[in-house]
Amino acid sequence: MKNVLLRISSLALALSLWPALATAADPDDRCAGGKLKAAGNYGKQLLTCESTALRQDVPVSSECTARALEKLQSGFERAESRGGCATTGDAGAVADMVEADVAAVAASMIYDDDASRLCAAAKLAAAGKHYAARMNCYAKAAKRGADLDAACGTKADDKLQTSFTKLETSGGCGVDGDWDEVGDQNTDNVIEIVAAVSPLCGDDVAGPGQPCDGSDDDSCPGLCTGACICNTPPACGNGAAELPEECDDGGNVDFDGCSAACVLENASALCDGVTSSSGTALDAELVAAVDQPIHMAAPPLDPSRLFVVERPGRIRIVDLDGDVLLTTPYLDITGKVSENGEQGLLSMAFHPDFEDNGWFFVNYTNNAGDTVIARYEAADPDDDTVAASSERILIVIDQPFSNHNGGQIAFGSDGYLYTAMGDGGGGGDPLETAQNDGSLLGKILRFDVDVENAPYYAVPTDNPGYVDGSDPLELIWAKGLRNPWRFSFDRSTGDLLLADVGQGSWEEINYQSVGSGGGENYGWDIFEADMCFEPDPAPECPDPATGFTFPIHEYSHNDGSCSVSGGFVYRGCSMPDLTGTYFYSDYCSAFVRTFVVNGGSPTNHDDVTSDLTPVGASVNSVVSFGEDARGELYIADIGGQVFRIIRATP
Repeated sequence: MKNVLLRISSLALALSLWPALATAADPDDRCAGGKLKAAGNYGKQLLTCESTALRQDVPVSSECTARALEKLQSGFERAESRGGCATTGDAGAVADMVEADVAAVAASMIYDDDASRLCAAAKLAAAGKHYAARMNCYAKAAKRGADLDAACGTKADDKLQTSFTKLETSGGCGVDGDWDEVGDQNTDNVIEIVAAVSPLCGDDVAGPGQPCDGSDDDSCPGLCTGACICNTPPACGNGAAELPEECDDGGNVDFDGCSAACVLENASALCDGVTSSSGTALDAELVAAVDQPIHMAAPPLDPSRLFVVERPGRIRIVDLDGDVLLTTPYLDITGKVSENGEQGLLSMAFHPDFEDNGWFFVNYTNNAGDTVIARYEAADPDDDTVAASSERILIVIDQPFSNHNGGQIAFGSDGYLYTAMGDGGGGGDPLETAQNDGSLLGKILRFDVDVENAPYYAVPTDNPGYVDGSDPLELIWAKGLRNPWRFSFDRSTGDLLLADVGQGSWEEINYQSVGSGGGENYGWDIFEADMCFEPDPAPECPDPATGFTFPIHEYSHNDGSCSVSGGFVYRGCSMPDLTGTYFYSDYCSAFVRTFVVNGGSPTNHDDVTSDLTPVGASVNSVVSFGEDARGELYIADIGGQVFRIIRATP
């Protein structure tokens, strides 16, 4: 019998993983415990009968086996008399299973003289003790409703091995080294009986009424839950997209956006099969509790995962099938990230072709206090971890202060990577960087990142300042920004909505249409929003203010606001009546407000703050919004919580 030692040790390991149970066992478990103990004693007594007969070289005593059977029946009757048994009247069936094991073990004993016969008799007695000990491991756990002793099975195996080894060392045994085969036979039989009488979930044995239990999952391989229920995949082709399905268009053909296997082929099918509801009443629900969440993103064709950026330098994954936060970070670069002031790991963006190339990009502040834009590569896009060693640095930008670092990166509909840079900090732009075309600070930068080798980027040839692509200053797409903390592209129109944190009086949201050729000057630090801020060197602000692009929306600090957190235009699947609605917030006042962009102007302003009342939590210090693959929106509270915006229950 091959690999018996491995099988026995593997079973012992499996038993050590038995989950914690309630302190008090339920009636089913207590009944099963009593029956298992009786079955274990029956096996021990039968093997003792065999041992005694072999030692005396006489037939097995029928009186001996009858007494053993009587005790088994009495044990089962006592267990069933207390009520609550998962099975009843099964003493005879269990007896048959035990007797089959005893017969097999007895038949395995080889002897051809008195010495080997006596050795075999002693081995049978040892096998009986092992059988009872193995069965008692399960019986005790079931009766107590407690954890199985991790060492219980191993201890029984060790005693069997020791007993057989001592007998063989004395000499005269017909077979040496057969303890593993005997132990394997006993263990297999014990598991068979546990499966017949014990409904205890967590013992790696599918018992009565259990379709599966741990690794005993023949009815649904790999799909057994911790509750001993088969997590059967949803039916593909029924028109209802249920995770882990990526889509379900009700058909069974490929190349229509949603494959015959309900896997996304392209973004056109992201909403296929997703349940939607009418109305604009909103609510929020808690999705995950993490460490300083500061940004959220998702691969374009992966509706099952949300990636949460933690400011200290980690990226975490939330499995959206049940909103389960995975324990191991997707990426951990805490050792190279500075958290001084407004620094940290600030955002991430997945390449539009992530499913093919595994590339994603991050913006973080290194230990020298400078901005780093870097690329990482997943060995497999479906992996839940990525190697930190896959980092390829595109650019490092000097930061004179620890605030106004910007930090957002995102891909536009043109496939280029956009990066928002603050003015470098210090208050009032003391280094005059935002209007300085010789500085990358206070700007929006635009990269072509479809470059395999160093420097891992190129300057798009249609950038406003493109000459030959050799100077990083040619990356500048727009200027005149103070601290463009969060921006986003409308996934339907391609338009850019850019929130820029104000100095001391005004917050602003800027708009750039998809047809822009870049080169906008958003005014800072000559203007704060559309208010004159620093006219120097002119005696007053330009009037008319030609050459400047002013925000489409601004609000003052009069209500306690202090720092705008830009959001997204809702283009999700579940709330169609909100399509086209832009969400934004403020870090200090924690409002959540909306408007709709119509012809480049904001309309339909609304405040939905009071609607967002997640159970057991509250939305406070909003630093970011996020979008999953389907366009559903999330809120990051730097205090440690991630919320999903949902349709209010009627």
